Amino acid sequence: MVLDRKLLGYKGEELACYVMKERGYEIIARNYITKLGEIDIIAYKDGVLVFCEVKTRLAGPYGDGREAVNIRKQSKIRKCAEIFMMSTGISYDYCEFHVIEITIEHLGNCF
Repeated sequence: MVLDRKLLGYKGEELACYVMKERGYEIIARNYITKLGEIDIIAYKDGVLVFCEVKTRLAGPYGDGREAVNIRKQSKIRKCAEIFMMSTGISYDYCEFHVIEITIEHLGNCF
């Protein structure tokens, strides 16, 4: 069976939204796409507009998901966030950039 990476990413974003809602965030948008890139989740809580990148990974030799949010990816997310803020009338005090990292580790033969 071949791993469907898109499905894994979608399930990770679903879980991330669930956790954010449980923590009191309102999900404003998902998979916000511009010609410059995409933001996985845009949320709002207590006057703070949050732009969130979700990284879902199987544990292994390729490193943590957060390591994939390099300077280049951060720059793309910032530019997309600017477009979002200019194109919507959402009122906010300030904005933040978050990474939600979901790692799935299969531990076999544990007991």
